[in-house]
Amino acid sequence: MTPGTAPPTIVYVHTLGCPKNDADSRALSRRLASAGVLTAEDPSMATHILLNTCGFIREAKEESIAAILAACSSYGGDRVVVTGCLVERYVEELRAGIPEVAGWFKLSEIERLVAALQGEKVRGGSPASRGASKIRLEGAAAQAHAYIKISDGCDELCTFCAIPAIKGGYYSLDPAQIMAEADACLAAGARELVLVGQDSAVWSYGDLGLTDLVRLLAEDGRVARIRLMYLQPEHVTGHLLEYMASQPKLCRYLDVPFQHAHPEVLHRMGRWGTAGDYLALLALARHLMPDVSVRSTFIVGFPGETEEQFDALLDFAASAQFDHAGGFVYSPEEGTSAERLRPRVRRSMARERLNRLREVLDAQAESRNRQLVGSIVEVLLDSTAREDLEEGIAAVGRTGRQAPEVDGVTFVMGDLPEGVTTGNLIRVRVSDVIGYDLVGTYDKA
Repeated sequence: MTPGTAPPTIVYVHTLGCPKNDADSRALSRRLASAGVLTAEDPSMATHILLNTCGFIREAKEESIAAILAACSSYGGDRVVVTGCLVERYVEELRAGIPEVAGWFKLSEIERLVAALQGEKVRGGSPASRGASKIRLEGAAAQAHAYIKISDGCDELCTFCAIPAIKGGYYSLDPAQIMAEADACLAAGARELVLVGQDSAVWSYGDLGLTDLVRLLAEDGRVARIRLMYLQPEHVTGHLLEYMASQPKLCRYLDVPFQHAHPEVLHRMGRWGTAGDYLALLALARHLMPDVSVRSTFIVGFPGETEEQFDALLDFAASAQFDHAGGFVYSPEEGTSAERLRPRVRRSMARERLNRLREVLDAQAESRNRQLVGSIVEVLLDSTAREDLEEGIAAVGRTGRQAPEVDGVTFVMGDLPEGVTTGNLIRVRVSDVIGYDLVGTYDKA
């Protein structure tokens, strides 16, 4: 550092919530880097702690608030800057309730956030150390996958969801912007691009549709896999499934949030379709792709949900045979029409129903995974660092059936060939299953 010059602003970015927030944080880190603001792998190295929050449901809000308070306690509020969905919804309440935070920035104020950090117009602190080896220009450590946001906002009328109020109406991102983001992630070492949006299936821009976008991304030789996440069931067409079956770089992975199965509950939710429609969609997908992996999510305890209606959801789950699925208890959100619905299901009852649903879903997942024992699967390696792995494990990765962070992983036991590292694709023979996780050994054939 030149004598007399101000020290650089160094930001540690902590992301809460869904993969869409991860994509936002990565893009924000690159925007900060272009403005001369460095980002750090270790919060103790930073002048500022930047939290990208989630405000989707009660549990997510509580987690975000806890993270803000923990950051203030550990590093001092004068080093903490907060953005994201929680701020978009509750900025005045947060400002009044946690006054020690240096700055609050809504989603529409990202450029103001960048300018504030660039000029240190928010309070900041001195990092514990300025070791150059710990400072980097990307918002996340090199990973084998990267989330690429292709759209934002939502036009759907789901009665329980606050996303339209937070993000506004649906819009597709410019393909040039998407390609530039993908190029930056691939240059940083990513080999799997995970496309995310409120409803990825309806992406379009001019004459281009989703399959055109996938084709453009797949033409890059650095891309090993492309994965689609958040496909609303009413927009999953036969054309999309046929393309998924034919594009070798597109994971045969169907992520469709059904939310429920009983027609009356779906109607109150403002959701499309019936259990019959959903099962027909899954049947078509499995006909075109016998090896397709299906993920879904469900809400239990929605206002007015009876035991009979919940049993219908259990029956549907048993028939659907999901590879990966989860659920959460209904959360009444301010400004949504469902907030006014009655009667409310007691939270204790909703939690008990969620536990029963998870038992069915977990047993299904393990059963379907056990069908893979003895087979050869292709695994993208996420980590080969021995110091981070338990004894006997050579690497951790994921098959095309396993999305990052939300599904299981594949543990590769024994030894790997010389030079095999994170980001490589290898063949693995599955030898065992532990819940959602696979265990196997490198296949030399």
